[in-house]
Amino acid sequence: MKRFMVVFAMLFATAGFGQNLTEFVKDLKSDLKAEKTEYIKKGMQTFTDEEAKRFWPIYERYNAELGKFVDARVALIKAYPDDYDTMTDAKADQLITRRLSIQKQRTALDEKYRKEFATALSPRRLVRFYQIENELDLLIQLQAVSQIPKMKWWVEE
Repeated sequence: MKRFMVVFAMLFATAGFGQNLTEFVKDLKSDLKAEKTEYIKKGMQTFTDEEAKRFWPIYERYNAELGKFVDARVALIKAYPDDYDTMTDAKADQLITRRLSIQKQRTALDEKYRKEFATALSPRRLVRFYQIENELDLLIQLQAVSQIPKMKWWVEE
């Protein structure tokens, strides 16, 4: 996970220097997938053979859909510095709307997959999985938001 955080921080450090952001995000998502899988395996401690057989295919589908949120978050994060010096109230409102939309879609995804995960895990194991998934998501978000410049403050004239 530590390696992932370093890679994620590099995304924002190098994105401004002309590196192909699309390729970087693709590599980042690949690293993220591997890191998350290992973290989940460790956090869940042990899967029974039956749990693993049912859980991992569902998780693969879930994680594939979750990748769309990485793209959406990166685009949103990139929009802040892109518009930093030319921010208008309308652009700021659009950024907030996009952020809230991403959050709603992520919640809907979790609700959709909760039923599927419940076919693979007991309720207590499912809670543990979502605790681990939430912890990972919060770590990713914290790393991302720490790289975003705060909104420039304009004094009304």
